[in-house]
Amino acid sequence: MTKYPFGLCDTHCDTLLEMMCADTDFHNDRHHISFDRTDDFAFYTQVMAIYSSARKTDEECWQQFLSACDYAERRRAKHPDIIPCRTKEELEAVWQSGKKSYILAVEGGKLLGGDLTRLDEIYARGVRFFTLVWGGETCMGGAHDVGGGLSEFGIAALKKMLTLGIVPDVSHASKEIFYQTAAYCDDAGKPFMATHSNSASVWNHTRCLTDEQFRMIVRAGGLVGVSFCTPHLGDTSVGVTVGTVVDHIERYLELGGEKHVCFGG
Repeated sequence: MTKYPFGLCDTHCDTLLEMMCADTDFHNDRHHISFDRTDDFAFYTQVMAIYSSARKTDEECWQQFLSACDYAERRRAKHPDIIPCRTKEELEAVWQSGKKSYILAVEGGKLLGGDLTRLDEIYARGVRFFTLVWGGETCMGGAHDVGGGLSEFGIAALKKMLTLGIVPDVSHASKEIFYQTAAYCDDAGKPFMATHSNSASVWNHTRCLTDEQFRMIVRAGGLVGVSFCTPHLGDTSVGVTVGTVVDHIERYLELGGEKHVCFGG
């Protein structure tokens, strides 16, 4: 019997790749997320991002992505109550059934390696969210730590995502990439999101969103997930708490984000 009459959704975790590397399962206490600890909720959905490590080559990241997708399917086959979702209809059916679900995502576009056709495979594998950059300079362009806009390839990749139905994610993006993404999504009439980004008005970090950026995501019909990563929340030398997380949520609510704020743990 559930304890809470509502469900829980989270727009970002790296758990799947950590599961594969440690050969663990959806039910574990080692990687921040454990599906068997969500029974108190009416339903549970987790966006699972497969990240592109800066320590690996583009091709190594691509092969790791394919392996992680295969690993998820093998593990999920042992848990019929955990459903991978690819469409709104599938997600709503899981919510109505009270089961648990996940949606695949990519974090960091370097795994494309300059090959647009990989987006077709990524979509076919069930990925519906794509964090354009993570750090440094890649085939997509520059992240928040180096600056710079989308490359020519990055623009082509973004346009193809919008055509396929993959939602672009501007967490980790440079300001230039943020505004480029907003413009292309506006032209296409499509939303974009920041799966794990906090408010720069609360804590001025390069990974955080300005009030203007948050409002742009709201106007586009997108979502912003509040991250629990301590350096993105506040001054770690002083200490951050659950109250600090609430501060970021409340700032977004002040900016009209009632229907646009979620967790991006």
